[in-house]
Amino acid sequence: MEKIDFLFVEDSVNDAHFVQRILKKENLTENYQWLKNGVEVIDYFFGEEENPTPQFIVLDIKMPKINGFEVLERLKTDERTKNIPIIIYSSSIVKSDINRAYALGANSYISKPPRYQEMKELFVLLFQYWITFNKNINYD
Repeated sequence: MEKIDFLFVEDSVNDAHFVQRILKKENLTENYQWLKNGVEVIDYFFGEEENPTPQFIVLDIKMPKINGFEVLERLKTDERTKNIPIIIYSSSIVKSDINRAYALGANSYISKPPRYQEMKELFVLLFQYWITFNKNINYD
């Protein structure tokens, strides 16, 4: 099974394209998966098909169908997925959203940057930390 570095869960096509461009331009990874909503995440981990476990997940919270809080809770309460680091990536800076994310087990909470350059810097730092420096559970 092919390894993937991270799972990007975002319903905004524009944000997804920006991240794809950053990953390619900065040569961060080609091994990632973009999912558009919470239903796709649940299917990815708990559906019939076995998929590779990412090193980390970047998860938006405001999504249609199943929101990011529900996804976070499901992943953090299941033995198969509870140890995957999950970074909430949201436009919300509401204190109750931040507190709820951490209460449900988020490993980090990051506000979406307003400009492309800041987004680029953020994803470079995310990869440096979560792929290069962080010691993660080995799922092999």
